[in-house]
Amino acid sequence: MCECMADNKIDCERWTREMRDFVQEHLEDSAAELLLSAHRYRGIDVPFAVEQIEARRRLKAKLPEWYGNADLVMGGRVPAEQCSSEIVAKYKRGIIEGESLCDMTGGMGVDFWYMSEGMKRAVYTERQEFLCGAARHNFSVLADGKHPEVEVRHGDGCVLPIPQVDVIYLDPARRGEDGSRVYAIEECEPDVTVWQDELLRHARTVLVKLSPMVDVTDVLRKMKNVTEVHVLAVRNECKEILVKQQSGVRSGEGGTPAYALGCRVFCVDFFQSYTMKYSFAFSADGAGACAVTDRGVMKYIYEPDVTLMKARAWGSLCGSFPVCQLDYDTRLMTSDELIEDFPGRIFAVKEQMPFSSKVAKRLKRSIPQANISTRNFILTADELRRRTGIKDGGEVYLFGAKVNNFDYVLLKCRKILLTLHHNETF
Repeated sequence: MCECMADNKIDCERWTREMRDFVQEHLEDSAAELLLSAHRYRGIDVPFAVEQIEARRRLKAKLPEWYGNADLVMGGRVPAEQCSSEIVAKYKRGIIEGESLCDMTGGMGVDFWYMSEGMKRAVYTERQEFLCGAARHNFSVLADGKHPEVEVRHGDGCVLPIPQVDVIYLDPARRGEDGSRVYAIEECEPDVTVWQDELLRHARTVLVKLSPMVDVTDVLRKMKNVTEVHVLAVRNECKEILVKQQSGVRSGEGGTPAYALGCRVFCVDFFQSYTMKYSFAFSADGAGACAVTDRGVMKYIYEPDVTLMKARAWGSLCGSFPVCQLDYDTRLMTSDELIEDFPGRIFAVKEQMPFSSKVAKRLKRSIPQANISTRNFILTADELRRRTGIKDGGEVYLFGAKVNNFDYVLLKCRKILLTLHHNETF
């Protein structure tokens, strides 16, 4: 079954004008209270309405265009929770080329809709019937002349005939048979490591969305024909990793990993008023050897953006900027000169203290409140907070870190706020 006309009955027959208006009217109401007072709303399927309300709440910040369209029916709370944000979905459209797209794991259809803009052919595939029905309805509502007529297919994308297209996109399910979360690519469904050859026979480009928890080096050892990896974050929270495979590109031979053949990594973090971008050629050791300080902590320390940490970019950072790491496994960097365009947070060091139990006990007197972090330290941040009794928050930043030649230290710092460089591409 590919056309899914019957699937609309699952949710969309209940999506009446009366239901739509009820959902809009009660968007800010308590879900529990609505369910308890369901008898007051005759003719309204209150459990369905509550599911729609809770799904919309999850979309308010990350998908404002869909949240603001009252006519759209949501696929449920879990799909709304798992779907990409609007800004990330639009980014994906910018990294693919071609005139035809097949989404093998359609879900809510958010990625599919934004990625198919300007295409001549677009195929949405989804195993769950109710999501097919919701998608067909929503694509009709969203139709704007910029998208092709969508072909909606119900079934397993790896079982249905795979169409010949320019781009195949898939977001493997990250839940095990027992409902537990899984992260390794071979544990997800479908297993891309098994299907990648077949997919590359049907498309020039295969774009795979992976969990932010995966090890990029491990992924590149297992996936073929990889030309790009995109590590995406929103406000310093890593959201997903995209792996771009190209048919016809030579893969590693004799166990040579993909990163040895020129794979490029793009780190992108979307903040409210700017976008941080940084790219480098990937290597197992973090794109080159890391410089480590032999002078201890200097005037400034730098915390790389979360996307750069995930992508193991510290070697590249040491090569691109005049910075040194505090120690080989301490992912904080230091310099005597302020580097305003460093892609991450910057702090001015106000005081450096060797760590000891005696210092920790009396520290609360001079620092009653601070934001505490630890890097390659003898204690976790929570343990350091309990040991010192310092309250959370405030303007002081306290780092516990291992420093080359200086053992464990505490660094009292002030965050430096810069606005001039944030729209740059590094």
